[in-house]
Amino acid sequence: MTLREMQARKAEIATELRALNTAHPDALPTEAQTRWTELSTELAGLESRMARQAQIDELDRTAPADRIGGGAPVQPEIRVAGFDEPARTPENFDGLFLRTQEGQTVPVLEARHSLASFLPATENRAQELGLGGFLRALYRGPQTELERRVMSESSIGSGGALVPVPVAAGILDELRAATVSFRAGCKTVPMSSQSLTFGRLTKTPVGAWGAENSAIPEDQGAFDQVRLTAKRWATRCTISRELLEDGENVDSIIRSAFAASGALALDQAILFGDGTANSPLGIVNTPSIQTSALNGKLTNWDPVLDAVLDLENVNAGKVSAMIMAPRTNRAIRGFKDANGNPLSAPADVSTIPRLTTTSVPVDQGTDKNASSIVMGDFSQVYVGMRTSLQISVLNELYAENGQIGFVAWMRADVLVVRPQTLLTLTGITQ
Repeated sequence: MTLREMQARKAEIATELRALNTAHPDALPTEAQTRWTELSTELAGLESRMARQAQIDELDRTAPADRIGGGAPVQPEIRVAGFDEPARTPENFDGLFLRTQEGQTVPVLEARHSLASFLPATENRAQELGLGGFLRALYRGPQTELERRVMSESSIGSGGALVPVPVAAGILDELRAATVSFRAGCKTVPMSSQSLTFGRLTKTPVGAWGAENSAIPEDQGAFDQVRLTAKRWATRCTISRELLEDGENVDSIIRSAFAASGALALDQAILFGDGTANSPLGIVNTPSIQTSALNGKLTNWDPVLDAVLDLENVNAGKVSAMIMAPRTNRAIRGFKDANGNPLSAPADVSTIPRLTTTSVPVDQGTDKNASSIVMGDFSQVYVGMRTSLQISVLNELYAENGQIGFVAWMRADVLVVRPQTLLTLTGITQ
């Protein structure tokens, strides 16, 4: 197996292990425990082989070689767009690239990739200061030499301050890690400008066999042009002056708060955004997505199996995940057969990760008591994200309470590349 094949197999094993753990949160039955042991043994062997192969690859990469015309060998360098600072592709990046109309190369990141890895791995004063130190200097003015140097390099205007790019990339990576939709398979497209234009396949063309000199039948395969346009999302929070000035963990708690809040908002936009009020158009409201209505309680696996069949009937590819409300996942864990025994998932469904988020509403339908499951190939969903973050300080608004307010802005958009590969199972009541 090549290194790429081993990485792919490792991802498959991880998916199956997660599915087993989700299906049996308390204790693994005998059959599941046996499978767990088999997968764990295979995973350990794969990791050992991958480590050896990576070492060999590194030796090959750094081996001296002759260059035509003399001189030392030159390592190829791929510069990429989408970042507000010069960025280069890390050596271990195995994702896709898009080519813009301007000839720029834009990486497409999966959940395992990080935005920060595309930035030069050099000593950065902003990373040393951190987000907490940056906000402290923004509020009271720079007090130390480190703060003065970082603030002198930052872009600060009447609308707020741009968080230094290395710090912003780290925050966005935390946000992406907390966003369920990215764990389901949605991909990130970095944006350094307000918009990016893509082509989209709305109907797969169908060919036909024919005799020599016979006419080629025309099919209504359809493409259209769509655009990612960064939409603004903002959050406002307050912190006491004492905590900002003296707290040892201010950096981590502010980063975590922004990541958690942004992740919920991004999940809601990716899944259920309606495209109004300058919000993204999410999966559920994208034209041509498949729908299946249950209109009742979810008591067995049949509706999910029927949904998988609907996806298979359009050659949707692998179902990478099911995203649902915690309430729905609890109903699934309570499935029982006629004798009251727990009802295990069929083989075709047991390997599909079940992911939960409170961004999935439970007040849908005319009676305001229904929910949905969104499922399919989430790799067909692109999330464009500006790699810059802006923060404003509200000094006076909360001064009478001894607090300081901050407003943080994030800009993103959602694009479903192949709508037919995703399905919403609606009308799930309690």
